[in-house]
Amino acid sequence: MSKEKIISSLDNLIFACLVLYSLSFFTAMPINFLVTAFILGIIKIIFYRNKNFVEIHSKHLIFISLFILCTFITVCINTDASFSYYRSYYISPLVALLLPLLFSFTYKKIITLLTLISLIFFLNACYINYQFIQNIIIERPDGFFNGYMLLCGMNLLILPILLTLSIHKNNLPKYIRIFFFVTILVNIPAIIFENTRIVWISLFIVFFIIIFLSINKKIYLLLIFSLLIITSYNIFQISPNSINRLQTISSTNSNVQPNYERILMWQSALNMFIDHPITGVGIGNYHKEYVSHYQSPLSKENQYHPHNVLLSMLAQSGLIGTIGYLLLFIYLYYKSISNYIKDKNIIDLTFLSSLLAFSLNGLTDCNFVGHNLKELTYMFYFITGMYLACKKYIIHH
Repeated sequence: MSKEKIISSLDNLIFACLVLYSLSFFTAMPINFLVTAFILGIIKIIFYRNKNFVEIHSKHLIFISLFILCTFITVCINTDASFSYYRSYYISPLVALLLPLLFSFTYKKIITLLTLISLIFFLNACYINYQFIQNIIIERPDGFFNGYMLLCGMNLLILPILLTLSIHKNNLPKYIRIFFFVTILVNIPAIIFENTRIVWISLFIVFFIIIFLSINKKIYLLLIFSLLIITSYNIFQISPNSINRLQTISSTNSNVQPNYERILMWQSALNMFIDHPITGVGIGNYHKEYVSHYQSPLSKENQYHPHNVLLSMLAQSGLIGTIGYLLLFIYLYYKSISNYIKDKNIIDLTFLSSLLAFSLNGLTDCNFVGHNLKELTYMFYFITGMYLACKKYIIHH
């Protein structure tokens, strides 16, 4: 078999792994299809005659490398840090970002993968809605997903992408745009029934921005957004649990345990940073320090993270690690916003909407390199990698 055929076969296997990932990202499968695709990509490099088979026209990877370097320094300096935790939550998910260096993500392949992901969200929302119609009472329904926090994070990463692509006139086939929009509509009641308040707030903000930037005729903007508000309001009326959750969004009363608990956790994380400002208490060492020295006597939960990405960075990796994190996300925002202002490119708006929703989620949860939520980091890097490929920041020869 010639080298060209071997490379072609490996490319097909890589894409098959990405298809399987797009159909199973919501589960806790023992096989990580992104890692498998990455390994196949490494094998493929061996058969390349041209060693300069890929060009990089972006500083995104530099800033991600800087983030990894800064956090790695804290792990090396801080004897309480866990290398195994760091490898699992910070290093391993990078394979999703590096895949575009090993595999050519064409626009058609990316849309195929997004369509499969959309199918999962459509089916999952239908199942949650069915449970509600059948009066199957679950306080935080998550459908097929492996936990409601995973569903929460995935909602905010994926749904803004689907909405942006569905309402923009682009080179997508009309039936795919319709399917993306139907997926959004089916997910509206499901998201309300899921009772995750940060998802309600984030999607309200991000959806409004997407619609505002996507529709030139503001009368249509007002009509569509009003329709979404009225629909959501009516759905809330048939879900007493959702109404109760909605009414407690701004409460800081100790009777509202989730809100009050977060305030206590945030104060504890801030105290960790004040006591260990340079390298923090050590990556992977948050829970031990929290229950041993920093947990408030008023707290009722033994948490593994402070439910805030920035505070988690400050507490676990101090100023050194946090600087790398802030520089990375500042650059991601700067590049996507400046590109969109300049070119009005739908690709930039699509990535920006997902990035904003992901960041809002990080205000009340540790959805980035967070304990027991590394699937969200994989998906975030996967989306970022596809964005770099779509923008031709990474070009294969």
